[in-house]
Amino acid sequence: MKNLLALCSLLIGLGVANTANAATFVAGYTFDDNAFSDSLLSFSGDYTISGGSLEQVLTDSDLTTYAFSFSPDAYVNLGFTDNFLVNGAGDDLVLFELGIPDTFEVSLTVGGITNSYTSSNTGFQAAGYNVNALSINLDDFGVAAGGLLSNVVVGLGIQTISGTVPSLAVVGALNSAPVGGSTSVPEPGSAMAFLALGAFGATSVLKRKQHQAKFN
Repeated sequence: MKNLLALCSLLIGLGVANTANAATFVAGYTFDDNAFSDSLLSFSGDYTISGGSLEQVLTDSDLTTYAFSFSPDAYVNLGFTDNFLVNGAGDDLVLFELGIPDTFEVSLTVGGITNSYTSSNTGFQAAGYNVNALSINLDDFGVAAGGLLSNVVVGLGIQTISGTVPSLAVVGALNSAPVGGSTSVPEPGSAMAFLALGAFGATSVLKRKQHQAKFN
């Protein structure tokens, strides 16, 4: 029985622990630790930055670092290097920005298609400002289910009626896959079947040993 319990514990460790990812929480959303944009591939516009370089403030998970631009053609092309943005179930991407309670419009370009979205207040604050967020479903851009993207282009030059522009702080993939890894996660039923199979095998081994002991 001890051997059986030990084997089951080992199987649980192999079958479950490897599927777990460390999580980062941002204004009510949960992300894998590596799910945030990693590089600034290109940009246009003159920016006001909270501190550090434009790339630094847009490739972390810190809401207190941000950038904004009043240039009409302002955009940032952000890349994912250690993960892919995946078109999975529900919304796939979230953009966070700081500002007053009124809404901000942000245009996102993927695969040549540009859509405009309006962020909303999350109820959280950072650096003394309200945190606004907009979540995006890649279905809006015709991306196939399970499709992988390595970059997004975010337009930041749209002004609201009140004359404000987005103060982009964090870009994170709700649906993310590691580069060179598998996007599949075993269903709970599959994991239990795997454990049951392991337990059945261990029981068979124990019975054979007990049977042999009787005749030795």
